[in-house]
Amino acid sequence: MIKYDIKKISEKNIRMIPRKMVEISEQINKITAKMKGRIEKEIPDTGYFRNFAEDFENKNKNIYARAISMSIEKDENIDGHALLLLSALHPSMNIDASSMLVCGKRDDILSFMNKENFTKKVEEEIIKLSDSLKRI
Repeated sequence: MIKYDIKKISEKNIRMIPRKMVEISEQINKITAKMKGRIEKEIPDTGYFRNFAEDFENKNKNIYARAISMSIEKDENIDGHALLLLSALHPSMNIDASSMLVCGKRDDILSFMNKENFTKKVEEEIIKLSDSLKRI
């Protein structure tokens, strides 16, 4: 336990630095930009590629998830196709909830991510995943 000398502590000595709350849409935009860059570089038209993901720690109290992840996985059934997935990690870190946003070739996924309402759709999907995690 830390012991404080109360006599030395005063309002002048303590500076409260407010923590900037980052909006969920800002965090979605950051990982979307990272994912777009990785999709362009790492997914070929045909053939093998590694699955990859980008994530962020959830700071929003309204969303019941410890972290949010956006990932790309190879579609095992169709060559050259990939799945864009969204996952939310339960606060206990034992389970997660996932949903598929889109399946297709690299250009299909990128055009889906470039739509105006993409961030809004992802936000809505995160809320659905959060609700499903609450019920567990």
